[in-house]
Amino acid sequence: MKIIITGATGFLGRNIAESLHNDGLQIMATGRSMVVGDELRKKGIQFEKADILDIDQLNNAFSFADCVIHCAAKNGPWGRYRDFFDTNVVGTRHVIKACKKNNIKKIIFISTPSIYYTGKDRYNISENEPLPGRQGSNYSKTKLISEMEFRALQQQGYKIIIFRPRSLYGPYDNTIIPRILRLADKKQMPLINNGQALVDLTYVDNFVDAVRKSLTASDNAWNEIYNISNGDPISIKHWFAQVLNIFDRPFKPKNVPESVAKIIAGIMELVSYLPFVQKEPPMTRFTVGYIAKSMTLSIDKANKKINYSPRISNRQGFERCANWYRLGNFLKLKV
Repeated sequence: MKIIITGATGFLGRNIAESLHNDGLQIMATGRSMVVGDELRKKGIQFEKADILDIDQLNNAFSFADCVIHCAAKNGPWGRYRDFFDTNVVGTRHVIKACKKNNIKKIIFISTPSIYYTGKDRYNISENEPLPGRQGSNYSKTKLISEMEFRALQQQGYKIIIFRPRSLYGPYDNTIIPRILRLADKKQMPLINNGQALVDLTYVDNFVDAVRKSLTASDNAWNEIYNISNGDPISIKHWFAQVLNIFDRPFKPKNVPESVAKIIAGIMELVSYLPFVQKEPPMTRFTVGYIAKSMTLSIDKANKKINYSPRISNRQGFERCANWYRLGNFLKLKV
């Protein structure tokens, strides 16, 4: 089986590429970083430099394959809508064109459960629940548009799977665990509303299992959307405490009411817009709301349709991250 992966030089795409390669599948990894590309090549993985915004590069990298796994994206809570649209929507359209040119009929798209966010507590959300009329970030807006592009493609005889994994973490991640460690090292560990919000997390190997199972799933498992998580909801406070305990860091949280946090975040956003600043604020109002409110996902559909069952708990995932860290890998991520 031959698999093409976009965004294979990023956190998620790299994990998928290495894992599926170890399974014995033929992988064509594409991405923008030649440094990571060379590291993939050293592991025996075929790599072609390709930016999804460059249709010629993408067409040159693609060839006939059994499936494309589309991971490349611009994510985050901050940035111009145009930048998110170009990468997440225009880039997706380029991927679709490259698939059509090379007669690739199966595509797995990595979306986001942030499209469920309403600013209120939500529990056990299923894939078919109505989505809010207004999206809370440019990232979720453009990911939802990309989902619509793929769902339209289903009407043309293509087989599509859309995954919505919640808060991915693991080796090569430069966001979730590193950010918690940085806050602890700076002795800045704010917990909004005492960190009582309940959330789902996803260890990357669990997500790779979902991808692996989908590749060999029956036809009736395709043209579906699946939530993915560890199936192990945890409060923000307990999450941070476990991570810092495993990483031998002190846990000294400071409670911040949500209303206060939003005022502070709003000021930070205004400062970031100033001509001589022009950088992402440390905290945004969307981020405050996203971690202040509970949001858990139902993974029943993935269990029934693709036999997904998470093997690794939150704590086991944190411990695996710590082991990876102790090998010196996080030094490359500038923790």
